[in-house]
Amino acid sequence: MDFFRAQHDARRRTRLLVGLFLLSLVCLLTMANLILYFTLDTSIEPTFYIGISIAILLVVLFSSLFKALSLRQGGEAVAQMLDARLLASPSNNAEQRLLNIVEEMAIASGTPVPPVYVMEETAINAFAAGHSINDAVIGITRGAIDKLSRDELQGVIAHEFSHVLHGDMRLNLRLIAWLHGIMVLGIMGHFILRGAAASRRGNNNNAGIAIFGLGLLVLGASGSFFGGLIKAAVSRQREYLADASAVQYTRNPQGIAGALKRIAADTSSPVLANPAASQISHALFSEGVRLHFSSLFATHPPLEKRIRLLDPQWNGEYQSRPPDPPSVDKTTAQSGQQSTLTPLAVALAIARAGAPDDQDISEAHTIHSSLPAACTDSAHSPLGAAAIICLLLMQEELLRLRSDNAGDEDIGNLLSMRLSSEVSPALLAEVKRIHPGILLMDVIHRLPLINICLGTLRQLSLRQYKSFRSILCNIIDSDPSPDLASWVVFQLTTHHLDKATGFRKPALLSARSKLVQSDRPLEVFFSLLAQCGHTHSSEAEPAFRAAVTQLGMPGLEFQPSGKFDPSDFGQAIEQLSGLENGDKQRLLNAMSACVYHDNKLTVAENELMKMASETLDWPLPAKIFR
Repeated sequence: MDFFRAQHDARRRTRLLVGLFLLSLVCLLTMANLILYFTLDTSIEPTFYIGISIAILLVVLFSSLFKALSLRQGGEAVAQMLDARLLASPSNNAEQRLLNIVEEMAIASGTPVPPVYVMEETAINAFAAGHSINDAVIGITRGAIDKLSRDELQGVIAHEFSHVLHGDMRLNLRLIAWLHGIMVLGIMGHFILRGAAASRRGNNNNAGIAIFGLGLLVLGASGSFFGGLIKAAVSRQREYLADASAVQYTRNPQGIAGALKRIAADTSSPVLANPAASQISHALFSEGVRLHFSSLFATHPPLEKRIRLLDPQWNGEYQSRPPDPPSVDKTTAQSGQQSTLTPLAVALAIARAGAPDDQDISEAHTIHSSLPAACTDSAHSPLGAAAIICLLLMQEELLRLRSDNAGDEDIGNLLSMRLSSEVSPALLAEVKRIHPGILLMDVIHRLPLINICLGTLRQLSLRQYKSFRSILCNIIDSDPSPDLASWVVFQLTTHHLDKATGFRKPALLSARSKLVQSDRPLEVFFSLLAQCGHTHSSEAEPAFRAAVTQLGMPGLEFQPSGKFDPSDFGQAIEQLSGLENGDKQRLLNAMSACVYHDNKLTVAENELMKMASETLDWPLPAKIFR
């Protein structure tokens, strides 16, 4: 699936949602005025009906705004609404297998690892929720963990990652907020009717109150009707696309098809017990609520139809055998070196933006299983993840010190010196404990390890993150000559966590920049990218020229390394992150032209491209070129 096309379609569906929402409001206002007209004195002035319409509009809009504010934390707010538990420390092989699958899928797609939440429900179901990649979470039921095989579970997770990558999650949250505003009228009517029935005095007034409450109840029922239609209209087709994407990612249609067959064959109730499930039903993997007029209000296509599309040879029988007992995933052999770049490889890499395939997932499994166990274990605790990020900021410096035959005592002294007095004794001790694993780790595993840590560090409170961010800034500032790798680590970490923790509030109306207005950021970024793969400026400038030719902006000037501070690079990326998707795609093409110029891809070029892609919110797969 084309990532850029998917983002365009997500915006188109948002416009459809706005249109349906406004249409439902018009219908509700018309019904309200008709009810008032036939139950009250017909001589009432028209201004009365206008006032009632304005009052209903205000109730709907303020209710929607209140719900949207309650969901401002993104996926975490949805998980809390469903009483889901954060899976931080797996207690058995099945939970560990689930975390491995999620981490491998994130590494394959080039995104931060989303936190995993578990719903203690026997039904087989899952969801992805969040405003963006930065605050996304994956939720899954205990039934799915225990009842699905690894391939089936991978198919479900791949389906949910499709929603993460293609902009469906934000639409789902908007649906929750806007439909809450429509349906709150019915909630008000219900309470008014209860109040009128409970009161025994003033029968005439009570009759009027009861009629008013009944009218609101009718409006609320109508709102529920329209809400169900809107959810069905917006959601059904996306489920087909997510199923297709899951097959594209895994190249294993039997995985997701097997999961759907198990849902159909499951003898336990498919309905989620949590009452909040009805609000998020359109974001679930399968129908999780009991529906009346199911063909009209179903947010998901029938299971049989989804299975038939995935498995055309299906004989109509559902799987009922239990899955194989989960075992700890085994380590696989290291993959080979990067292959020589070709124009076809470049084109395929661009096409795989936001759309990893089975080779990417296999590569991610290899990377994940080859990471030092001490590092991956530590990455699942906030203290350990913070220590890893601190060490990765200093990794190049530590490796140079080790190459000079420095001993553990010298390295320990450097760590104590570089970490400021603000660092807690516990964090300093953790840094010193795990630093041997960081020194042994291959530098190509740096970005995957960062993305695993980012999911864990989202557990930090805003106060804790401010303290941690201050430590990172001190590490950078205390280095007299910070290397580009350190800035990549710092930029990736702060870009994601600034948003996820609320350190930086997103703008209500984000300004969009254009490539033609971004000369200075483009000069800084492409000059750095060109110099990553070349020792001398004379070799780097032709690569820079290849990029600007691809952009169609020949007037850009190459900047030798002495003309700007490395911190300029972070500012340049932040400015470029405001580009429209069409300009971002041009930028990706130009990045590929820059690194393709000499038919080689260095670790530094790979990291800078991956960092840029994540900052620009269009992720590249684990292995850009192969």
